[in-house]
Amino acid sequence: MNSIIDILIYAHDGRGLGHVSRSVAIGLAVRRLFPHLSVLLITGCKVTAELIGDGDLDWIKLPSYKTSISKGKSCGAMGASNIDDKSLGDLRSDNIYSIIAAYKPKVVLADHTPQGKHKELVRAAESSINVTWILGVRAVVGDVDKVWSNFSARIFAANYSNIIWYGDSAITGHMELDKLRDHYQKMPLEVGYVSRFNELQHLGINSSLDKKLAGVISVPWFGEGTIILLEKLSQVLGSFDPSEGLWKVYMNLKKSCCRDVNTFFERFPNIIVEQIGPSFLTDLVNSRCAVIYGGYNSLTDVLGAKIPSVVLLRGMKDGEQEAHAAILRGASSKIVAVFAEDDVSTDSLRHALEKCFKINVTPFEIALNGAANAARYLAKLAGVCDADS
Repeated sequence: MNSIIDILIYAHDGRGLGHVSRSVAIGLAVRRLFPHLSVLLITGCKVTAELIGDGDLDWIKLPSYKTSISKGKSCGAMGASNIDDKSLGDLRSDNIYSIIAAYKPKVVLADHTPQGKHKELVRAAESSINVTWILGVRAVVGDVDKVWSNFSARIFAANYSNIIWYGDSAITGHMELDKLRDHYQKMPLEVGYVSRFNELQHLGINSSLDKKLAGVISVPWFGEGTIILLEKLSQVLGSFDPSEGLWKVYMNLKKSCCRDVNTFFERFPNIIVEQIGPSFLTDLVNSRCAVIYGGYNSLTDVLGAKIPSVVLLRGMKDGEQEAHAAILRGASSKIVAVFAEDDVSTDSLRHALEKCFKINVTPFEIALNGAANAARYLAKLAGVCDADS
């Protein structure tokens, strides 16, 4: 097979930005470290271009999945293409099969599950010839049925060569690594946390010693309790004296619900609402604190920026955010407080943010070089002799 591209990266999509953010970071790292390699990202996430920013990474937009949340469980919903969830999975399976057949990658990196969302990778994985398939898995998976199913283990055994684990066992311990090994019958390659923040720093993020923003708030997607939480948050942020600095709230303003909740913040002169994009990271590093949801990507952002943070949890059934945030809070003073979005009070939020302003963050060693390490491994699989240098 005459390959046209070296590495194809598939990013799971449908709800948050963690999967595509990791994939973007790894793609950017490949392009930075091995600029002669050809890399292509495929995903349905509509804000991928904003996540890439000024980075040199090309991508193909698939029709998007949409997920609704009911009692902490994800449910498929009609996407922007107005195609039902099951039919869209079948159509995207055909799309991905055709893309891989046309571009003939040497290596495919699949995020999260070997079968892909709604099994959309299965046909391509079973049909591709002379393609090395690699699975990439976050530090704490949680109780995700599709990851731990017998079907996923069979697809991996039949088509995949290895697992890359995006974690740091010095922080999390080895339990997750052992669980992955036992399920997939393969010891994962530990590369460290994948931080989009760290990778985009190579493109230039201006940091001020005199932090001018009071804080930034990131709301990458909406759950059942998010609107009520944002109303509480607007009251808390608006109660701070403007002399403390501006607060910036980042949301995906392309969604109608985000435009609706913007009314919570409009009445306060010390709050600005922004579209999710690369400017978030510049504002983050120039802020005194942050309020984030407990997704992998947001946690690595604040750890990379080295600022005190308040973490909010959505109460999803898989338990991933709760477990991961608890581990990191136990290891780092940067995580000042962790709250369930449904239960937190305005008084608790205010107290936590005041604590963020006063706390001295102690040094915290965590491996955040996972994007570069994963890039070197993928480049080596693609035939680059100096990939370990």
